[in-house]
Amino acid sequence: MLQSMRENMKGTIAIVIVGFLGLIMALSLVDLSGTGGHYGQDFADAAEVNGNKISERELQIALQQERQRLQAQLGGSLPPEFLSDDRLRGPVLQNLIRNRVVLDKAVTSGMTIGDAEIDTFITQQPQFQLNGRFDADAFRQALYSSGYSPAAYRNELRQTLAAEQLSGALNSSSFITEQELERLYGLSRQTRDFSWVSLPIADLPESIIVTNDDIEKEYEANKGTYNTQEQVAVEFIELRVSDLTSDISVAVEDVQLRFDQERRENSSVEREAAHIMVDGDNEQAEANIATVQEKLADGSVDFAELALQYSDDFASKETGGNLGISDGTVFPPAFETALENLQVGQVSEPIVIDGATHFIKLVEVIGGAESGPSFEESKDRIEAELKTVEAEQIFVERLAELNDLAYNAESLAEVAEQLGLPLGETGLFTRSGGSDAVLSDGRVVGAAFSDQVLLERFSSEVLELSPGHAVVVKLTKHEPVRTQTLDEKSQDIIAQLKIERAKKQLAEQAEELQSALAAGKSLDEIAKDNSLIVNSENNITRETRSIDAELVSHVFTLAKPSSEQTPVTSSLYLANNDYVLVSLNNVNNADFSSLSEEEKRGARLSLTQASVSSELRAWQSELVNSADIEIIGANQY
Repeated sequence: MLQSMRENMKGTIAIVIVGFLGLIMALSLVDLSGTGGHYGQDFADAAEVNGNKISERELQIALQQERQRLQAQLGGSLPPEFLSDDRLRGPVLQNLIRNRVVLDKAVTSGMTIGDAEIDTFITQQPQFQLNGRFDADAFRQALYSSGYSPAAYRNELRQTLAAEQLSGALNSSSFITEQELERLYGLSRQTRDFSWVSLPIADLPESIIVTNDDIEKEYEANKGTYNTQEQVAVEFIELRVSDLTSDISVAVEDVQLRFDQERRENSSVEREAAHIMVDGDNEQAEANIATVQEKLADGSVDFAELALQYSDDFASKETGGNLGISDGTVFPPAFETALENLQVGQVSEPIVIDGATHFIKLVEVIGGAESGPSFEESKDRIEAELKTVEAEQIFVERLAELNDLAYNAESLAEVAEQLGLPLGETGLFTRSGGSDAVLSDGRVVGAAFSDQVLLERFSSEVLELSPGHAVVVKLTKHEPVRTQTLDEKSQDIIAQLKIERAKKQLAEQAEELQSALAAGKSLDEIAKDNSLIVNSENNITRETRSIDAELVSHVFTLAKPSSEQTPVTSSLYLANNDYVLVSLNNVNNADFSSLSEEEKRGARLSLTQASVSSELRAWQSELVNSADIEIIGANQY
């Protein structure tokens, strides 16, 4: 009896979850693409991986998600150009390609995720929950805000989980030997002692003379390369749901009505139950029932202890007889009726169900009309939601009007005035974008340079950048590509010639120092002969930031000296064009055996994770290298 009750409980919950989710997907959200894709218009393909397309739509969604991630991580400190298509498109596309080849491998390896697992995963996501339970409205809004259709979301989720399943299998099979651990620890915590002298380039250009004749010759020789970039400026109208709410007022009565409606909708009650079950009708069962009843009546023994000692439900007795939560449909009717008639903490009289006797305890009541937030606590949220609903309706109306009015308009100023919307204007910008916030989305920049706007001089199509946010642009100024004049380019040429000549002087000095080093002179002797200062640092790690990172990185590429008396020497030009002569004096590997047991455990975990991550990246790179990949059209990187 108990087993059938448990199977019924699991089956009922599973059916409710799957059916409810399916209903939402079938009725609440229609796949507008017709192909299980994201909402919106069709796009060309961005890439093809092993015969599978990565659409421009997928790339645009991924670009928007990356922008949101960067903005959430770094906030308003990001300049707009940091979020431009030119900067993000290549890395984001490459990441999509890596994900696709891992997915292909997962599929060919037999990795799959069933519909039940997908449904369970979705219902457990916090972003789809309200008060700890799956909420249809939250689910709909989250998908709508992200630009997904249900089929596309489920498909992408299935792919992601399958790929993670394969990656997890690889991770769990990786290991590191103790010998390898000691070696890796020694290298990862290695320190180095070194000295160096620098020939800075910074002061040299000041002493270099560049004549007008030099400038003119350089200009004429390279005139064909001194071109400006094509630039445009646009006027634009932005339509946002969030901007429309400020002019909307909501009556207190409407807020109260919504609050009352929510109370009614959320008034369902769930009950957490525990029980002691005595199975059978023999003398021992009767004795156990009497003993349990007696001990419950005098309160001498805790319910959980009685369950552990006397309950024949072996699955629940270890947890105090706890059976979990019911919404009134999980347990048999007689069990549910008894549960409903109890107060929290109260235990029922013995009840016989299907040949077994139950002592039922009500552990907790969850939900109910009085359990939610008060009107005062809810009114601001409800008012904002009602404003947003009305603003969304206005948005749809204004969007239709904007589409009608903008296309043939001589100026967007007239359209903005008719619709009561602000008119914005940008400065000149290139195809890489500009500093105006509206240009952070590559689709706006693309529209500004489209034939329709640039050549035909019409307004752009109304661009729906995200749900509740639309933009239309119209050209106000166009500066085509042209050759810069001598006056415009002269300062750049002067700086360029000075740097080139300074580099040449520096190279001559560097050659003299290298010759002295090859002749057997020490770094100290060379520094003394050339009036240079020797800098020395000991116990430098790879993470040291007090010294130029490029110099530190170079020092850690050098071979270990054979002895302290025979340092390893090298030289390099830094990114700022300074020349550096280096002497690596000593290398010290960290000693793993000197660590405490706790430090060893931490180091073992950290290095194992690093090793596994390195192997995983190498495996992904190998998959990419062996895949048949085509970057389509203008998306070559």
